[in-house]
Amino acid sequence: MPARLTQMTNAVQIGGLLHTTVCHRSTAEAVEQLVPFVEEGLRAHDDVVVNLTTERVAHLVAQLGDDAERVRWCDTHHWHPHPARRLRAIQELADDVACHGRGRLRFIGECAFSAGSPQLLAEWERFDAVLNHALVGAPISLVCTYDLQQLAPEVVERARCSHPHIGLLPPVENEDYLPPADYLAQRRGAPLPVPAEAVRLSGRPTPLDARALVHEVLGGAGIGRQKVDDMAVAVTEVVTNAWQAGARRVEVACWYVDGEAGVQVDDDGPGLRDPLAGYRRPAPSDERGRGLWIARQLADALDVWPHDCGTALRLRLFDAAP
Repeated sequence: MPARLTQMTNAVQIGGLLHTTVCHRSTAEAVEQLVPFVEEGLRAHDDVVVNLTTERVAHLVAQLGDDAERVRWCDTHHWHPHPARRLRAIQELADDVACHGRGRLRFIGECAFSAGSPQLLAEWERFDAVLNHALVGAPISLVCTYDLQQLAPEVVERARCSHPHIGLLPPVENEDYLPPADYLAQRRGAPLPVPAEAVRLSGRPTPLDARALVHEVLGGAGIGRQKVDDMAVAVTEVVTNAWQAGARRVEVACWYVDGEAGVQVDDDGPGLRDPLAGYRRPAPSDERGRGLWIARQLADALDVWPHDCGTALRLRLFDAAP
């Protein structure tokens, strides 16, 4: 076996999660780096899943020849092209591999940055960081590819902070890596102002009141019945969480402005301090923790801003989002 593959094998057999990033300036450069990783996985009888653009998938298939039939292929713009839902899908793949004892899952993917609304960029960046939390201990080698020709330099620079390893031949430890909670806390940003057009409920609105507000404000916005229903369920979960956490007062604001449907829930409770809350899929035995996870699955973007007097949580849907 070539020395570079021996080094790579040692890296991916460490047990648990290996999360690395591969940068490239062309499809040919990406294929050159990825083919040895795929071939090594097939020799080890690992499950190999490749989730890239149609163009890059086609080039990899051609390079692998008959071996391509042993790989599961999917297009990043069609396979769960939403950060929270893709996170859940990768968790399910890893669970399936672990349950059936088929070695490791080798997953090659790229974020669907160019799909849907540009406002989803921050959600995709958070997704890349949260993988290190949600998949910790899972038997998976996860390779994230970044196209240097298409992505802004600052996006690539931030990716250096969300990947524990860099490269494949072999993967090396990344000195710039930040643990998921630190990364999310640094990327939280300042609270956004609620649009003046928002319709508000304040005092002690029930989850049912919040749900009715969403249907009232967004029902005629033309964003689709299913998305309105999804937002209504999400805000029900968030308001329920606020009251269960000990809030004495809750305010709900809802709007549709410039192609964005939004709901913000402000409460005066103890404050949601954990930046990773709602990202890791709850276990069947968990008595709590499902509400925020459900909300993340249903909204296109979800921001949490804890403050001295409680928490502001914003759910958003975008017209162009998948």
